[in-house]
Amino acid sequence: MKIDRNRLRKYTSEAPAKCQALINKLRSCSHAELLEELKQIDAWTFGKCELFHWVDVLDLSDSILEEAAAKSPDNPWELACDLPQNREAKELLLWVLHLTTLLIEHSYSRHLYSSMEHLVTLLSSCDMHVVLGVLNILYMFSKRSNFIARLNSDKRQALLSRLTLLAESWGGKENGFGLAECCKEYPDKPLPASATTLHFEFYAENPTTDTNSTSTTGTKKCGQTNFVTCIHIENVDKLGKTPAQIMNDLLKVNNVPQDRQIALFTHIRLAHSFSDYRRRLQCVHARLQALSILVYNSELEENAHSLLHPGLLEELVELLELPHAHLVELRAAALRTLTSIIHLDRNPHFPKLNMIIDVTGANSYHGFFPVLIRTCISTLISPQPEGQPFPLSLATALFSFLYHLSSYEAGCEALVSCGMMESLLKIMNWPGSEFEHLTFVTRAVRVIDLITNIDMQGFQAHGGLASFINRLDMEVNVCRKEQPFEIEPIHYQDNSQATRERSMDRDENSTSSRTYDEREESSNPMEFSENENMSSKTDDKNEQMPDYSAGKTGKTCLPQRVTLLKALLNFIKKIIQDPTFSDSIRHVMEGTLPSSLRHIISNSEYYGPSLFLIATDAVTVYVFQEPSLLSSLQDNGLTDLVLHALLIKEIPASREVLGSLPNVFSALCLNQRGLESFVKRRPFERLFKVLLSPLYLPAMNRRRSTDPLGDTASNLGNAMDELMRHQPSLKVDAIAAVIKLLEELCVLGCDPRYICLQAEDKFDNSQSNTTTGNRQSSGQSVGVGVGDSSGGGGGGSGSSSDEEEEDEEEASTSSHPQREEQCSSSTAQPVPPPQPREKTPIALMEYIQNVTKFVDAILSNNSTDDHCREFVAQKGLVPLLSILGLPNLPVDHSVAQTAQAVATVCKSILNLAHEPLVLKTGLSQLNEVLNLLKPLYNYMEAPGGSVLLHELVNAPNLETAFTSDTATPLLHAMNAAYGYIIMFAQVCRTSQSEIRNLAMNHWGSELGLTVLKGLSELYTALIWESTALLALTTEDFIPAGCDFGKEDMDKLIRPESTNEGESSGWSGAASSDMGSNGMTTAMEALSTDPPPIPMEVDEKPSVSTGRISPNSHRITYPKHLLGLTSKMGRALAELFAILVKLCMGSPIRQRRGQQVPPIPALPSQASRSVATALNCVLIRGLSWDKLPPSTVSKLQVTFLMCTLSFVSPALFDEKGYPFHLMLQKFVKLGGQNAFFAAFHWVLSGGGQFPLSEGLEHPNL
Repeated sequence: MKIDRNRLRKYTSEAPAKCQALINKLRSCSHAELLEELKQIDAWTFGKCELFHWVDVLDLSDSILEEAAAKSPDNPWELACDLPQNREAKELLLWVLHLTTLLIEHSYSRHLYSSMEHLVTLLSSCDMHVVLGVLNILYMFSKRSNFIARLNSDKRQALLSRLTLLAESWGGKENGFGLAECCKEYPDKPLPASATTLHFEFYAENPTTDTNSTSTTGTKKCGQTNFVTCIHIENVDKLGKTPAQIMNDLLKVNNVPQDRQIALFTHIRLAHSFSDYRRRLQCVHARLQALSILVYNSELEENAHSLLHPGLLEELVELLELPHAHLVELRAAALRTLTSIIHLDRNPHFPKLNMIIDVTGANSYHGFFPVLIRTCISTLISPQPEGQPFPLSLATALFSFLYHLSSYEAGCEALVSCGMMESLLKIMNWPGSEFEHLTFVTRAVRVIDLITNIDMQGFQAHGGLASFINRLDMEVNVCRKEQPFEIEPIHYQDNSQATRERSMDRDENSTSSRTYDEREESSNPMEFSENENMSSKTDDKNEQMPDYSAGKTGKTCLPQRVTLLKALLNFIKKIIQDPTFSDSIRHVMEGTLPSSLRHIISNSEYYGPSLFLIATDAVTVYVFQEPSLLSSLQDNGLTDLVLHALLIKEIPASREVLGSLPNVFSALCLNQRGLESFVKRRPFERLFKVLLSPLYLPAMNRRRSTDPLGDTASNLGNAMDELMRHQPSLKVDAIAAVIKLLEELCVLGCDPRYICLQAEDKFDNSQSNTTTGNRQSSGQSVGVGVGDSSGGGGGGSGSSSDEEEEDEEEASTSSHPQREEQCSSSTAQPVPPPQPREKTPIALMEYIQNVTKFVDAILSNNSTDDHCREFVAQKGLVPLLSILGLPNLPVDHSVAQTAQAVATVCKSILNLAHEPLVLKTGLSQLNEVLNLLKPLYNYMEAPGGSVLLHELVNAPNLETAFTSDTATPLLHAMNAAYGYIIMFAQVCRTSQSEIRNLAMNHWGSELGLTVLKGLSELYTALIWESTALLALTTEDFIPAGCDFGKEDMDKLIRPESTNEGESSGWSGAASSDMGSNGMTTAMEALSTDPPPIPMEVDEKPSVSTGRISPNSHRITYPKHLLGLTSKMGRALAELFAILVKLCMGSPIRQRRGQQVPPIPALPSQASRSVATALNCVLIRGLSWDKLPPSTVSKLQVTFLMCTLSFVSPALFDEKGYPFHLMLQKFVKLGGQNAFFAAFHWVLSGGGQFPLSEGLEHPNL
């Protein structure tokens, strides 16, 4: 079936240019044109990419497969591709199968393929050409992935049953059916007559009736009698019918069970084909392919001894020994089968490796296999003018067998014994550059790599290292012709001038930090100005960047050559670290190797990120192995080129490359000259910018759950910490660059040109049919960095295994929504609001997560406090904590992730450095935010309502109000306060006595008490807002005729001009789907003790039954607000509970058996002050005379219920033991009186009737 595009995840990689051109060409072809195009694709030269990009071509091929697999209406065993009138369609089918095989071999994400049911059907074709085409695809799936193992059970069982029938033995050599004999046109002995005889036995199920003699009624019972039925037909090939026709005729007269019919058809097809030599060869080929597929998929548990019968390996070798030219493909298939059987050695029940070594003579110089390999190599490297070239398919299978054999220790020992090293090095020195020849050289390199693990002397004796370096140079020179570009490193000014400039930079940074410090005391942390960061941008613009257009030609290296270069460089890296090569390695950089490395490192776009990484690693490994020779690399310019490629030119967007950078820098800074060259390039500012670039977002994410713990940002931070410890002189500059990174992050979060992508996606769900501003997802990459105006595609490289595909984390920010200007479809609002300026979406949340992980890794990788103190000394706390108040953060619950990320860094600084400025700076910024929230504490006058809802409905543009801090300043300030509250809750939750005392002293200071007072007002306001919003979104809560919140709800639900058919009331439209017990559930969600029930407030719109207004989605807005206020209220209550425990001091452990309980320490003055402030919160909430004004008394009772829920956890711990200090203050400040006064007020119905009547009064 065709691929379900709705279930496709978004891929960030782009198809290579050649691939994309081929895709565009193929999907626009007619069937006739497609056939001509496919005939030209004999070998693959288009590069690798995600199979996702080939979806259109795969769907086209699926339709062709579907047509070919269609069954005849007269004969269900006759497929459309077998009909004589469909010859042209069959030719197209065979070429489509060939293309699919190549695609599976050269792609990732193979799990997208969805035409398996057609392939299973085509295995029942009468034409063995078609069967072989299908088997080639299945073989590629089996060898390259676990695709077949992941099929659903029905499809997998249907496939495996057919493969098992194709692979079953025909009787073996002793019965005259040896593979070699079957492949001879004129066998030494005639083939047995049974070859064309159909003899098939099965249990037939025929209904029978018998009389029950014991039955009094004499009735007959029907039953089933199973008996063996035999179908015996001789000379099937001479019946003059196709296998499908024979099968159809037999089924008319024989009741063959459904599960045995495919076995019968397979036997008919085999007997029908065996007398024809060409078709018999196809049957042998299909048997070998099917056997290989089953072995690769480990599906031999039940049939291993029958499929791999004794003597099979000898039969395969005899087939290999046949000299006939037309048997090349069969000999290659035999080798592939031997290769697959090698891996059965992993299964202790079927070890075959030693038998394969024995039958092939692989451990003897004159054995069959070594002689065949040497013949192949000599024919390849020195072909005779009149001699026949060695067949490429057989050579490919030979080298594959050689590689897999060397993967095992016994195989390596056999290859050493037969003297294979000399022949393999001849391949290395062979100048063949055709892409099929590159594969042989790559295999040779890998085999040599494996053999040298147990025998390095043979490699040295034949000058192996020189051969490798020369081959590397030869391949790079071929690439130079297509891509001549090479980096010319920039020559910087002398060191003294650079030092002076760095000193001036630090002065500017300190000035900027002082600006932040002054702002800490005077301004709002939510009001970051972009101008604060303009100086650094200006500096970047003044520095002229080199022109790399010559290197960005769009060309890419041939995939086969890239694979060879990787193998060569990986082996050279291994040799550099081998102690047996210590003498020769010292001179390895005096030849052509540096020149080859320069070209690869200069052209990361051409060679790809993985080869770029291996080249830089080779330089790093060499420097660490021979640090005294670093100066020689500096003299030939290689180190300057590496630094330029990593710091000036754009780094490849690869996790592995990013993670390796600090290690490379450590190597290049091992001497003073290297350190100075590194510092001149302002490395940290340039390097850290990748954390704010959309190009590198895919590289920052873990691709699958099987990855080791930690992600790219954390690993990069840990490695950067090690670099700073190796080179202490870098610490000041590095920390300054970290702080500058935080400042740039704050600029992104404050700039009104940007919008957080997560916030946009959140509210698009409920605004999908609104006026302008609709955003639809496209497949492009997301976001911009500082100053960017467009996003670029991430070039993440894939893996050839599919095991990780399902676990891969979806990068939700890997595609960014596009704006479309469109006219309003609603006629209810004739005058549309002014169009807001278009904002650019950025992945702000992911940037924050990555930056904070990076910073935390740098500060806390080691248990020392030097980095933390330097960070604090350079005023890094101000931008770090200001992240919590960024106006571009989404106004939803995801701000908790941001707060926890920032809290992790703050906690590390507190634990390591015990730095009080963490608390002071945080309290100062939170105090400024609380000052912005003062309008929230002024309750609306009668009839009352929600302040937040009133602000929302009066915004200039309701659709963008949630994402605009100017339209809803209170909502955004509340969101910022939420972040600070979560951060303080995380930081203050600690068991370290020193940190607890430090936190208590700050909360008990004048600033801390001011903040506590503001938080208490905020807590009361949040409870009231939650109560009011709950009433407005709950059915029948507000009595009919009451005007509480009516004006705001009218503005929300209906536009200014109301259609005649709409209801004039609003309570029905605002009715909630909570049901009759919704109020109780919501109350539990608003409470703080016991732990809250999650309140889902943003799933369904609340609309009146049968009446949906054009703006019905807007009714979800009060629910969004309710969710925010209730979650924030619980977070604030949790912070108060933590402060209560801090007031009590550190817990005292009582030893077992100790009779006299220890005397608790006297509370400090700060503890008493904080306890007093917290009790003021309690008493303020219980004071009935200070309740917010409302025309609905039920709302005030609800308010009291919510405030009362915090009293118990504030006065008693989880086990019911009292907090004595809190109890004392509670009673002293009149809390007990307020509690009972509130109780009396409720019982009297707010003073409306005598207290003596109490609960018996009908109006209570």
